[in-house]
Amino acid sequence: MQSGEQVRFRIPMEADIGEDVTAVHEEGVSEVVREHVNFFTGDACQLKEYVESGTVGTYDGVLLSNLLCRLPNPVACLHGLSHVVNKGGIVVMVTPFSWLEEYTHRSKWLGGFHDPVSGDPIYSSDRLEDIMEEVGFEKIYDEEMPLVIREHQRKYQYIISQATAWKKK
Repeated sequence: MQSGEQVRFRIPMEADIGEDVTAVHEEGVSEVVREHVNFFTGDACQLKEYVESGTVGTYDGVLLSNLLCRLPNPVACLHGLSHVVNKGGIVVMVTPFSWLEEYTHRSKWLGGFHDPVSGDPIYSSDRLEDIMEEVGFEKIYDEEMPLVIREHQRKYQYIISQATAWKKK
């Protein structure tokens, strides 16, 4: 899409049945605008290494949507953000904190459990704030954000995620 072409993909309808759809830019999205967007597929736990190797540059804005609680090492991703985001840059993070051991070993969860010593609950949102502040970001926005994930034409997931924005100091 960055070079202006259309992208075709298939969305599930029911079991093995799918429908082909096409993604296109809205009219008026110029090459100049597209040049300021970078699409990259990789391991979000390796951000620091990608910058150090020159695989990716640094950015004024980064979006993590429904990603954090699906990473094998979410803290590594959060620490890597300080290497990827320019000073004054913004990170927008949307996460339901729905930790599952099939994605993240329990020992790597930010929260969602009780402190083994005090018995107090440890919430992911509190740990997220502590970690982001440690790596040089300040929270500038926080809200509960509903979203719907379509699995197929008759099955959807309704989720309330925490949406936060962070500015690099």
